[in-house]
Amino acid sequence: MVEFFQAFVSKFLGQPPLLLGTLVFIGYMLLGKKVHDALAGFIKAYVGFKILQVGTGGLVQTFKPIITSLTDRFGIQAFVIDPYFGQTSATEVLDSVSSLQYVGYVMLIAFAWNILLVAFRKQTKIRTLFITGHIMYQQSAVLLWAMFWVIQGAGATVSTPVIIVTGFLMGTYWSVMSNLIIEATQEVTDGAGFTIGHQQMFGSWLAYKIAGKIGNKEKDVNHVNIPGFFSILNDNVVANTLIMTVFVGAIMLILGKDAFDYNTSKYVFGTYIFETTAKFAVYITIILTGVRMFVAELTASFEGISGKLLKGSVPAVDCAVTFGFSPNAPTYGFIFGFFGQLIAIGILIAMKSPVLIIAGFICLFFDNGTLAVFANKAGGRRAAAIIPFFAGMIQVFGSAIVLGVLKGDPNVIGWMGMFDWATLFMGTTLLTKALGIAVPVVLALLLLIIPQLQYKRHAKTYFTTMRDN
Repeated sequence: MVEFFQAFVSKFLGQPPLLLGTLVFIGYMLLGKKVHDALAGFIKAYVGFKILQVGTGGLVQTFKPIITSLTDRFGIQAFVIDPYFGQTSATEVLDSVSSLQYVGYVMLIAFAWNILLVAFRKQTKIRTLFITGHIMYQQSAVLLWAMFWVIQGAGATVSTPVIIVTGFLMGTYWSVMSNLIIEATQEVTDGAGFTIGHQQMFGSWLAYKIAGKIGNKEKDVNHVNIPGFFSILNDNVVANTLIMTVFVGAIMLILGKDAFDYNTSKYVFGTYIFETTAKFAVYITIILTGVRMFVAELTASFEGISGKLLKGSVPAVDCAVTFGFSPNAPTYGFIFGFFGQLIAIGILIAMKSPVLIIAGFICLFFDNGTLAVFANKAGGRRAAAIIPFFAGMIQVFGSAIVLGVLKGDPNVIGWMGMFDWATLFMGTTLLTKALGIAVPVVLALLLLIIPQLQYKRHAKTYFTTMRDN
């Protein structure tokens, strides 16, 4: 029986696609779905995760030779600050130590902890349930990688204490930060009844709070005409290709054609550069396809269960849902965030930093775009320009600092780069490296004080309205 159990854990639950598919199957069965519907959910989750693995493997294969050439030539390592490059780093590092399956465990612990905190909301003051599935998986993977690397280091599978602590910290972050941003989100969306569950919840709250001090909300960004050519950036494929061509293409030009092994009878160096940089958009599209497949099933099974158990809770959803309430703000955030990142990258180069940061589209657009939406609501177009500009600099410097600690594994090609991950989780990673596993435990406990302070400020209306009165 012991041998059977060990084989079941390692060969079935130890396989991430099977684990996530099984969770979906169980969730659907608990919701009263028919067996064939639950089976269909299992298959979609399994295939979706397999597609994700194809995309992450492709990103590594495309970017790794460029990093190697850059390191060999100049002693510099380049990393992309983009969620999917960070996720790819996490999954490849964890897979190399036979621990990728534990991402599912972290995600399950975090979600269960979030549910428990909401179930006891009269005591915890937590009102929000984080249901942005692809973000849940992404963040669980990246945080587990970071905690594993600074607590254990290379050479062993992830330990049980690291899995548990990571899960509780992740769930606490989801719960507390999505709860923190409720009132601001209600103002931005005119009381739409949801909150943000994404990568910049703390950043959005901060942007909303300081925007009024640096701008005038009457001078709204949506009253400004933005040149039509910027509309092409609304397409992920186009924007990813353009940005990677500019940044990675420049690096390839500096390295020169002799640094790459390609078919000279088929390509001139310029077309080879474009084909290489366009692959980033190809593999990110593959990743997104896989993520959407397994997350759609995972979210449906989780959300259904939580809906039955936690009626009246506030859903925390993707940041992109706020874009429709301030259509010009995301483009403002992208433009000024790009300038901020560009200046910060230039400073790193001037300082001869051993870490070179490459901008990523998702960080530039979705992160800075969201900050601009919240900044515009409280401080108008001035705030929507200034805050993303400085956020762009913070994203670069914070990511460079944390990558200085995490870059030891050859599978690392990037970091999350989003605001909360260049600030809160950058600091958490560095402190954990210095002081050990007690740091995430203490941080989780300290975070739980925040909703108690919120409640004291709005005690009379805290559970009856989400509007900040």
